Amino acid sequence: MLDTSPATAGQPLPRVASDMLYRRLAERLHEAMAHGSLRAGDRLPSVRELAKREQVSLATAVSCYRHLENLGLVEARPKSGYYVRPRAPRLAEPEMRDGTGRASRVSVNNSVMSILAAMRRPGIVPLGAACPGPALYPSARLRRLLAAQSSANLESIGRYGMGMGHPALRAQLVRRYAHADVLLEPEEIIVTIGAMEALNLALQAVARPGDTIAIESPTYFGIENQGLKALEIPTSPRDGLSLEALDLATQKPGAVRALIVMPTVQNPLGAIMPEDRRERLVAMMAERGIAVIEDDIYGELAHGRPRPRPLKSWDREGNVMLCGSFTKVLAPGFRVGYLAAGRWREQVEHLKFVHTVSTPEVLQAAIAAFMESGGYDHHLRHLREAFHSQLDMATGTVERYFPEGTRLTRPAGGFLLWVELPRGLSGLALFERALAEDIYIAPGGIFSGGSRFDHCLRINCGYPWSAEIEGALRTLGRLCHEMLAEAG
Repeated sequence: MLDTSPATAGQPLPRVASDMLYRRLAERLHEAMAHGSLRAGDRLPSVRELAKREQVSLATAVSCYRHLENLGLVEARPKSGYYVRPRAPRLAEPEMRDGTGRASRVSVNNSVMSILAAMRRPGIVPLGAACPGPALYPSARLRRLLAAQSSANLESIGRYGMGMGHPALRAQLVRRYAHADVLLEPEEIIVTIGAMEALNLALQAVARPGDTIAIESPTYFGIENQGLKALEIPTSPRDGLSLEALDLATQKPGAVRALIVMPTVQNPLGAIMPEDRRERLVAMMAERGIAVIEDDIYGELAHGRPRPRPLKSWDREGNVMLCGSFTKVLAPGFRVGYLAAGRWREQVEHLKFVHTVSTPEVLQAAIAAFMESGGYDHHLRHLREAFHSQLDMATGTVERYFPEGTRLTRPAGGFLLWVELPRGLSGLALFERALAEDIYIAPGGIFSGGSRFDHCLRINCGYPWSAEIEGALRTLGRLCHEMLAEAG
């Protein structure tokens, strides 16, 4: 039952409260559809039944159903009521770009930094950075655990932590990955300051200035400039990195030093690589002596399926370096990541000590305590459900308001949508117009060193669905229509 605040007797709810109420009720029903409790073709409660069950007014129940109907999630049948609507995708998926380009320098340039800076503007609608809403995290419980760990280990605040990771956290990670067929020893895990440090430590261990690194295309843009060159490998919104293109790019010995790949819930496409292709990738790279740096930061966020096996589970030679973190799934502010470096463990331990010495132990201890309590799995179930629901709501809104010719991914996990705009539209131009409307998006050009994704954008669906987010997506659709009209 919804938690409602009683209105004054005989008076309707204020408009804002009523608006919030019917949207909250719609979100509840949509979550039931997303989780399979309500399936396509199921009959929904009548308006009166819904109002009575949830203790809301008839007007609120009607508004709820009309809202879901506008999103294309339910349909009204004459003299029969409302039913869950089978929803076929209205927009096609983006196609994988063929071929690989020439290797180019890896860098986070000034234009990327200025785009990222925009997300700090007050009052901005946060549809750009891959940052879920703070309300989705168990922050209050983590705060209590952090206080308890600080009290129990007061000396840890007054001394340097010189180890490569807190023993309790390393033990929890070993147990967790064992369920995904990755067998590790606690001492193999190096705890880092977020996944970014893990990735950059891995790169520094295996590559030198001038080396070429194979990366997915499109891909996340945050790799530190180390004098390296990046070779972009086409990536499918369905199956992830193209093994065929990777095969061609790596046939010449020494041409590629390492591969950075995100096989589970790829950023920004949301793809999950099939298991047979994962096994082939690991074998191919091992045979050719090419290090694999596996970014598993979204590994726990696959929707409606068991956690996919990391590449590391097929690694028998220590050739896969497994990177992950808790920043997307549990505690963004803690900045706790980790790395299982395989045969480069000693080099990575040295680099970690030289760069940052260690990662704050009290933060690690709080996360370990949360995992030990069983709260982690419970939290992850709710987080995945929330992301699935939020993605579905955003998808329906984009399909409704964006112009014909738009293409849209169907993410298999996570909380990111990749949108391919009709040809002739610029993602950067849309970014600038959206910013003038206090809406922040990520233009597609920052996910590649070339111009092949200039007509794309990434949308963050990590915040709970709201009228503000729905309105922002509707505004983006309007801006696209206006840009098309201006173009001719």
